[in-house]
Amino acid sequence: MANRFEVDQRAALFGSRLGKPANPGKKNDMYAAHSREMMERQNDAQIEDLEAKVSQLKDITNSISGSVKESNGLLDNMGIDFDKAAGLLKGTMGQLKTMMDNKSSKHMVYMVGFIVCLFFLMYVLRKLSFGGSPGPVTIDLQQNSSEVTSSLPGIH
Repeated sequence: MANRFEVDQRAALFGSRLGKPANPGKKNDMYAAHSREMMERQNDAQIEDLEAKVSQLKDITNSISGSVKESNGLLDNMGIDFDKAAGLLKGTMGQLKTMMDNKSSKHMVYMVGFIVCLFFLMYVLRKLSFGGSPGPVTIDLQQNSSEVTSSLPGIH
């Protein structure tokens, strides 16, 4: 074993001052160390990239979780509303059943009269909303002609 004072420790650690390695076998070790350092840098860069992707996924899952909770609340409220509507429909069906079980035809005449009046009212409102035009508008076109004739006034 060599005496520790015979070996230049500084040259062994940092290389010689002349730019030449103290030991030619150490050149391969320097290349290996440089290669390991490059791999470490690449690994660190990939780890940072992976951490960024994981944080993006975390944000996405948090937003999905929030929207799922909101949707569940909406569905719960809709379920309550549907239960209320079902109760109202049961009550209405019960009243219709008692009305139909009643042997008096007076109720049936009132119901038929109401439906006829309702349809007549819808017919009148429809005619009033369209201005009561007498019929459909027709436009006569001639093929391969530069003039277009129409039955509408002001259109040539």
